[in-house]
Amino acid sequence: MLGRRPSSARDARDPDRPVTLDDVGDPAGTPVVYLHGGGDSRLSRHPDDAIAAAQGVRLLAVDRCGPAVRRSSLRVWAEDVLRALEPERFAVIGWSAGGPHALALAAVAPERVTRVVLVGSMPPVAGNRLLARDVQRAMRTARIAPRVAARALEAWGKRPPPPTGDPATDAAYAAGRRESFRHGGLWLARELAYLTRPWGFELEDVRAPVTLWWGEDDTVCVPSIGRDYERSLPSATLRLEPGTHQILFSRWRDILADAARPLPPELSSAPS
Repeated sequence: MLGRRPSSARDARDPDRPVTLDDVGDPAGTPVVYLHGGGDSRLSRHPDDAIAAAQGVRLLAVDRCGPAVRRSSLRVWAEDVLRALEPERFAVIGWSAGGPHALALAAVAPERVTRVVLVGSMPPVAGNRLLARDVQRAMRTARIAPRVAARALEAWGKRPPPPTGDPATDAAYAAGRRESFRHGGLWLARELAYLTRPWGFELEDVRAPVTLWWGEDDTVCVPSIGRDYERSLPSATLRLEPGTHQILFSRWRDILADAARPLPPELSSAPS
């Protein structure tokens, strides 16, 4: 039986910004923040939250979708969200467009982020030429005309998501896509726009160990993006696995276990 509780969403609020998240799994477990892809939502994950509980993971699945917020940079997004996240220390998983957001949390708050797991992540700005052409086109339009881009993204969001290899995860993926566009597509256009601008931090600022999970047949964020990250990040390991951009769903159990791994003793204390 699937373990997702539909009513688990709550708002974590700072004085200025609400952050909608699902807080599931083991309440006393290792905190792991999950950041969804572009055109997705906190629901775009494996539908069985008992997997997180069995792994000893307290999973905090954070939405970026919803009413559009204008932000000047990826760093500003990270600063906003960090104020709303309760755990003092946590690991973070970022899938696709969630990948740069995971790196932003680690760079801005190295004393809080213990480990980073990127799954088929979008690249730094200089690597955007490696993305699928339709993604590049959407990003260019979003930067100069976000409302025009939003309309095109809303039309794209009505298409069925690609198959994940399992009917249960297909249904979760589709539910996450519907939730993503419930308030329209302007949030995504604004996000794509700030991902084309300087992020506000350097990859060298990410001190936490990073695992790079990549599908060998990923055509959205091609494996060469993962190889570039492995060369550029201070401590990164690339795992090329059979699969596509949807490897998140088929390897969810292993990805959670990777994020929740204890740090080696030399890295277990928070950086000063």
